[in-house]
Amino acid sequence: MQQHHKGIWITYLLSLFTPFTLLISGVVAIVYAGYRLDKGEDSDVVNSHYYGLIRTFFLNLTFFVVLIVTVATSNGLLKGVTNYWYQASWIDQVANIIPYIGMLFAAVAIVVWIIRMFLGMNKLKQNIPMTFGSEPQPISTLP
Repeated sequence: MQQHHKGIWITYLLSLFTPFTLLISGVVAIVYAGYRLDKGEDSDVVNSHYYGLIRTFFLNLTFFVVLIVTVATSNGLLKGVTNYWYQASWIDQVANIIPYIGMLFAAVAIVVWIIRMFLGMNKLKQNIPMTFGSEPQPISTLP
């Protein structure tokens, strides 16, 4: 591990544990990343990884908030329909399945999150800047 990469490794590890620490380590990681970016003492490669980790955290946070609200709202709506307006066992069964579908989406998102963390760590080991799939790549990084 290179000395000037030491802080980014801390941020990667905290980001990696974010799904399992109920976002506490992720908040610490992005605050630390923001602090390091504000100091301006790191290389462009390290800074790109800090930006990437902050971006990934907020994208995943938004995804999980939307997922939780969607699951809770749809489940509550269907339970309310079956309790107050239209008695149907199939509506109740669908309402009971919705949380499991949400858990499946959450599990897939967590696995993708962890894979992205390991891919980022591998790029950092190779001293390659973090890149984002939807943005154009600089000519210097093209094969």
